[in-house]
Amino acid sequence: MCLLIEEIVFRRLDQRLAAKLVQLPDTACLTHQYLANELGSVRELITRQLGVFSERGWIETGRERISILNRPALSAYAYVV
Repeated sequence: MCLLIEEIVFRRLDQRLAAKLVQLPDTACLTHQYLANELGSVRELITRQLGVFSERGWIETGRERISILNRPALSAYAYVV
């Protein structure tokens, strides 16, 4: 719990989401709500940010499915200072 609070306070949501996505397999079956719960956010913000990542060609989303298309770009974005 303390780690989640620290992440929320000190890292932006888009970076936390990118870091979470990097940990997933190439195709993962999960919902936007699940990601929101894991990251201490709300589904609407996760959906919006996944849309941004999709527009950049980093991921592809479908019904309860996320496919990682460009893991190096996501990883670099997750850990940008």
